[in-house]
Amino acid sequence: MMMMMNAVLAVALGLTPVNPNGAPQTIRVSDSAIAQIGSYTQSIDRKGRTHLNGVDHRTGAPYDFTVEANGDVQGTLGLWNVSFNVKDAS
Repeated sequence: MMMMMNAVLAVALGLTPVNPNGAPQTIRVSDSAIAQIGSYTQSIDRKGRTHLNGVDHRTGAPYDFTVEANGDVQGTLGLWNVSFNVKDAS
């Protein structure tokens, strides 16, 4: 689960490239991207949603993302609203 959340954060923070047209793709997160993520808190609420909170170390912008059980990711990075969908490829 930790690797999946690292992938979610790498995409949300713009640390790994994604298709600009939104077509599904497999994401591989480099060790350098993982190092840039830094520390964050992860919690699960009563509805089974995973919450990821931290600070983008490159910009100082706080982030707050929610990952639903169906893979929908929504949240904020500084003043930006971010949303996308993920699923485990394994």
